[in-house]
Amino acid sequence: MTQDVQGIAVVHVNGNENGKEASLPTRTDYLGWIARAGLALTRCRTATDALDAMAAQLDAAPFLLRGYVILAEAETLRLSRVVSFGRAPTLPAALPLAGSLAGAAIAEKRLVVAPPAASSTAAWERTLASESTLVCAPFHGVASRGVIVAALADGAGKDEEYGACLQSAAMLMCSTLDRIGECETQLRQRMRQIDEAHTGRLALIGRLTAALAHEINNPLQAIANTLYLLQHRPLSDEKRQRYLGMAQQETERVIASVRRMLDLYRSSGQGKRPVALHRILDQAIQQASDVLRERGIVVRCLYAPDDLRVSGFAGHLRFACYNLILNSAYAMPRGGTLTIRTCWQDDDTAPSVVVEFADTGTLVDEADLPRLFDPDGPVRGEANGIELPLSYSIIEQHHGTLTVQCTDDQVIFRVCLPAAT
Repeated sequence: MTQDVQGIAVVHVNGNENGKEASLPTRTDYLGWIARAGLALTRCRTATDALDAMAAQLDAAPFLLRGYVILAEAETLRLSRVVSFGRAPTLPAALPLAGSLAGAAIAEKRLVVAPPAASSTAAWERTLASESTLVCAPFHGVASRGVIVAALADGAGKDEEYGACLQSAAMLMCSTLDRIGECETQLRQRMRQIDEAHTGRLALIGRLTAALAHEINNPLQAIANTLYLLQHRPLSDEKRQRYLGMAQQETERVIASVRRMLDLYRSSGQGKRPVALHRILDQAIQQASDVLRERGIVVRCLYAPDDLRVSGFAGHLRFACYNLILNSAYAMPRGGTLTIRTCWQDDDTAPSVVVEFADTGTLVDEADLPRLFDPDGPVRGEANGIELPLSYSIIEQHHGTLTVQCTDDQVIFRVCLPAAT
């Protein structure tokens, strides 16, 4: 006879069919045991913990003699992991479960109750059951499947009741393994995100180091050349003063570069906060003023009338804008115009803020546009090749986008950042 217990078929194997309805035990001690088993499983953090906890609870159950908590392989019906209780004999590794009552319970997703009169074809089940009723309660989860196999201590008309109790325990085991599997998946995803963020930070640090080395190296070379001339060449007072002035100017450039890096460091420690975009842009223009002035570049600021704010690290965003301005300046060695536009963009997803840097400098071939932000991509004019990758990394870390397009007479870099809420 076949019945149903909480969605699991109950099959009596060669036993007496007494017609009793299989249901959860109503006795307080059975319900208390189930409650204790569930509580023990809630504390488990790994599948091994869950197997051990369930085996301990089964060992403490007064209606069970001995048995196993078995996990089966996902693809084949073989034993994957097992924990015994009640001094059950040790099972060999990778034991085939096909042909056994436990294997049938797993494969057919049914509770199997085999009284003493029944005979299993699997020797290990016959040894386990001896003269007792054998119960196989299967469980099937999202990423695991298995069975609780137990020999009953008392088969006096309560086989179905005990079987239903074990099936409830199997369901608890199933939900616990699913919970653990989901937590492990989330943990792996989180660790992968942390690794990606760490890799991104390391890449950004490498680019910042290269940028600092480049910004410091050129002024230091100029200072070294000036000092050499002052030491080894007879110079008039006028030339001496001019060279000293040049050395002073280059020294100030080094100091400014170091200050920008310190600004980045301090900004990281302050955390993300609402940032006034127009103020950031004005500060970036001021930082690049020497380069702009040397090349005779006119800067036109077409700001939106609104007070546009984005959420982020002020120093990082300022450095990204500074490098975009430098890239445009290096592309216009003989002068030109840099137009900076800002606007509010409210699309279907979320409000955002847009900044465009449009310059009249060296144009870019259409085929080279996608590679402009690569560290080894094409370089515009006198640029050193790190300004655009740096800006791209910073903006990407702020969940924004940096794109580029080329018209007949302009190259336009478009920054889109989430608006501060």
